[in-house]
Amino acid sequence: MARLTTLIGVTAEDDKTLVLQFTEPFAPWATTIFNYVLPEHVLRPVFEAEGSIDEAEWNRSPDVVNGPFTLREWEAGSHLIFEANDAYWRGRPKLDQINVLVVPDDEAQMAAIKTGDTDVGIFLSYADIPTINELDDVDVATVLSGYNESWFFNLNTDETAAENGHPALQDVRVRQAIAYAMDFEAINKTLLFGGTYPPLTKWEETPYAYPDADPYAYNADKARALLDEAGWVDSNGDGTRDKDGVELVLIHSTTQGREVREQTQVVAQQYLADVGIGIEIQNNSYDTMWNSYGQGGPIATGNYDIAEWSDVGDFPDPNESQWLCSEIPSDEFPDGGNWYGICDEELDALLQAQAVEVDPQTRIDLFHEIGKIMNEKVYWLGVWHDNDVWTVNRRLRSVHISGADPFWNAYEWDVF
Repeated sequence: MARLTTLIGVTAEDDKTLVLQFTEPFAPWATTIFNYVLPEHVLRPVFEAEGSIDEAEWNRSPDVVNGPFTLREWEAGSHLIFEANDAYWRGRPKLDQINVLVVPDDEAQMAAIKTGDTDVGIFLSYADIPTINELDDVDVATVLSGYNESWFFNLNTDETAAENGHPALQDVRVRQAIAYAMDFEAINKTLLFGGTYPPLTKWEETPYAYPDADPYAYNADKARALLDEAGWVDSNGDGTRDKDGVELVLIHSTTQGREVREQTQVVAQQYLADVGIGIEIQNNSYDTMWNSYGQGGPIATGNYDIAEWSDVGDFPDPNESQWLCSEIPSDEFPDGGNWYGICDEELDALLQAQAVEVDPQTRIDLFHEIGKIMNEKVYWLGVWHDNDVWTVNRRLRSVHISGADPFWNAYEWDVF
């Protein structure tokens, strides 16, 4: 977040009050830099000795907490055990203990839900809902969390540090053609059983969503016309368009093992082949997919043309810093979040303006302009609106899942 430099001071006014001082307004402060307060007396000595708190023992064994539960045990790759915090300011939680089980994949979690070995299932797919609805003792909770399954385009150029994407993607007509060539409505109906829909902007179901976004409804003929206009034609008769000796074959990347995403890739191959675009599937493991540029992450370093995953900004605040020019990663700035190489001066100015705008309606209007640019230039393409899908076993009571903080009322949970 480029604007963190606007925070110049944090002062404890008394035992229960912190005062934050900024050099200018910063609208998303509450969801970006104030998620929690860390114990200075524990971590400052670590920071002074190591220059970082990333490897501090407190991160894995916190002995100072202010939540309803304290961490008793953490076995990597296996489980976490939390015990009730007798000193919790709202009063002792109703449950004595919460166990978090780490499972290797979606299939293992579904098995645990079916057998009743888990009371709360997290981040399930819409494709799982029909199976869950057949269970007598499990309810589904679907909540807005700001996430959308998305297609991102590698628009890096020689001016950025990441590897360039396919040259065809630099032409907005090609990106528009891809949008028209894909029938995401059909994908939502067949692969997700109609449980959701393709979003038009990244701020779906919020006031910040651009209301006049073009839905790019499936139109293969329009896609072919745009590709013709852009000069991508099948000159050698091999079924794939080409231009200046370059074949229009794009590398599509997503996470290995997420079945619905891999199914989407197969369907996408068929839709795009119909308009003369080839798709080569090149997927990545969960433990490498989102590594930073400095860590050699495959997306951050530009080893893709189209990448798919579920993405969110600073929800519930609408701020999206990943599109800023200043967030393009490089050797000098390896932690940058703009893995797409997008540097649009008009978009950048609007993103900077919304971050300092404190009038709610004016900020909504700015986001409508941001959404308009992203929609018209197809910097981002929505695949399905990805509200969080949770399961709750009916023996567990008083659970109210929130997309902003799912465990916000865990102190009230109880088992019957």
